[in-house]
Amino acid sequence: MTMPTIQEFLIVARPLAQQSAIGIGIVLIGAMLIFSDWRLALAAFAILQVLGGILLTRLLPAEWALLQWVAGGLVAVMWFLSARRVDTVRRRQHGLPWWRPDWRFNPSTLLRLALVLLLLVVVYTQKPTYPLPKLPTDLARFATFLALSGLVGLGLGDRPLRWGLCLSMWVLAANFAIHALQVDANTVGLLAGLEILLGFAISYLIVVDGARFWRNPEDA
Repeated sequence: MTMPTIQEFLIVARPLAQQSAIGIGIVLIGAMLIFSDWRLALAAFAILQVLGGILLTRLLPAEWALLQWVAGGLVAVMWFLSARRVDTVRRRQHGLPWWRPDWRFNPSTLLRLALVLLLLVVVYTQKPTYPLPKLPTDLARFATFLALSGLVGLGLGDRPLRWGLCLSMWVLAANFAIHALQVDANTVGLLAGLEILLGFAISYLIVVDGARFWRNPEDA
């Protein structure tokens, strides 16, 4: 069995992504904003980057659009390594096994859940869309949803990883708005570089934020 080419994959994946982009996005962004376990949040982030890359093929050549996968994948790996480093030390200090999910239900979690549900109601009843020149209506609606979700998440964020996830949503929304107006290699590379720089900054902040709770200096 041979691996499908990019074009063969997009023939199958693009119609599915177009029909259910908002629905899938709501599930993924809900997981990113509500769940306290960083592994679930990063898995949802990775799938959202794949979805964004598929949708961008409507505005860009496939090879350029799928650069979103490369940049998003590098960022996800950086955040995974940083969060895993902090989580490993924390679990060692508290004697917790690595496989146990990190579930925390507190007022902050319930508030995030309530606002995500409110955002869901607004999206499906009002269908907010910020019209942009040359951007198809369904992509404009998806980009608007990403921007609104990122704004909600930044307002509720209490850790660098959640800040990074929400800022990445803004960068992804900006990809749709900018590429609808201008398509060239420099712009694609600039936005991918911005994503990677954001990944480096958030990776550093994840470690610094987690190191505050390390009991022993040698854990650094």
